[in-house]
Amino acid sequence: MAQNPYVHLGWNPVPGQPGEVENLRTQLTKSATALQTAYQKIDKLLGESSFWEGDAAVGFREALDGDLPKYMKDAHRSLTLAAGHLGTWHGGLTSRRELAHKYDLEAADHKGDLKSANSRHESAKQDPDLKLADQTFTEGPELEAAQARLNAATDRLNDAVTAVNNAQGALDEVMRKARELEGTHQAEARDLATKLKDSTKDLAPEEPGWLSKALSWIGDNLTNILSVLAAVAGLLALICTGPVGIAFLLAAGALSLATMASRLSNPQVRASLWDGITKGEFDADFWENSIGLVGDALGAVPAVGAVTRGLNGAIQSTRFASESVSVGQFLGRFGDDTVTAAGRLMPSTTDAGPIGNLIVRGVGGGEGLTKALAYASPVAGVGTAGFGLAADQIDALKPGKDGATGVDGGRAGLFDAPGAIGPIQATLRAVLR
Repeated sequence: MAQNPYVHLGWNPVPGQPGEVENLRTQLTKSATALQTAYQKIDKLLGESSFWEGDAAVGFREALDGDLPKYMKDAHRSLTLAAGHLGTWHGGLTSRRELAHKYDLEAADHKGDLKSANSRHESAKQDPDLKLADQTFTEGPELEAAQARLNAATDRLNDAVTAVNNAQGALDEVMRKARELEGTHQAEARDLATKLKDSTKDLAPEEPGWLSKALSWIGDNLTNILSVLAAVAGLLALICTGPVGIAFLLAAGALSLATMASRLSNPQVRASLWDGITKGEFDADFWENSIGLVGDALGAVPAVGAVTRGLNGAIQSTRFASESVSVGQFLGRFGDDTVTAAGRLMPSTTDAGPIGNLIVRGVGGGEGLTKALAYASPVAGVGTAGFGLAADQIDALKPGKDGATGVDGGRAGLFDAPGAIGPIQATLRAVLR
């Protein structure tokens, strides 16, 4: 914390450093000048390029023309206005600091006067002649002398009280002026803030709106968002039946593939996987990314199997058709076969997968346990995917990501991977037969 330069006032009524304000004003002025120079050069280049023709010339003009020159010109105006406001603030700050220094010196003088007056008052109160008021004297010279001494002591005490009051009043007045100066300083600071904000209005490029910010957030968190959507679609495929369930099954597969593509498009993910494979750096990032990719692949298996079988069926029908098949007929057969295959690959609450069914038989459980185990992996997937998205936004949740990775690894090993064996085998049999 900066030391208070106004020790006798007891606080700093005019905080601020004129030197720093002047440095900032100088920097803004230099930046404004640089922008103006750049704008003038671009404007000159655009004028000179009118004699240049061809695709390269068009590309050059398109790169320089448009919003860029306008933004540069407007930014120059914004910085120039801001520099001017800071210059005015610098002058006012300097003068107010000088006035605060003057008040500080006056406060020092008045505090010295008050100290002297209080000392004088204390001495006057101890004057022994004041005790003469409690004594009795006979008429004559003795009484007159005592009365004169008492009056003189009383006058000295009254003068001392007046001196204390005057010194205290003078100190209070200078403190009042200092507080008034502080109020003026704060009002000027608020006015400067408003002017600096207004200097960018309709001049410098505006901040991104809510839509741009939302799209930017989605782009930054696309992998986690796709992972959540894929997990939710997978759970709905288990809950729903008929065409709705099939639609969610195919959507879950498509979203899982999109999640995998998004994950692999991140250079940091690829570097983490490569370092783990080549350097043995099996850290938390490696396991999170590798288990995430395995989960994406397993989540896509039913939909990929259905699409593969649908495509194979459409191809076989075309090969053995007695007449030529149109594109529409081919796509129709492909869609029908894909839906049929997806219906056969739909997850069921009566099947907990190889290991889940083994657990049910081992403990002698019934339909309730089978249903609970069938829901275990999809529900956990939604939970861990949602937690991953939240943890990237909230620092306090980040330590829990290792636990979520462990849950994903466990459900992949116990439920998803064993459960994917059947669909893979059925798809291979249909394609290879």
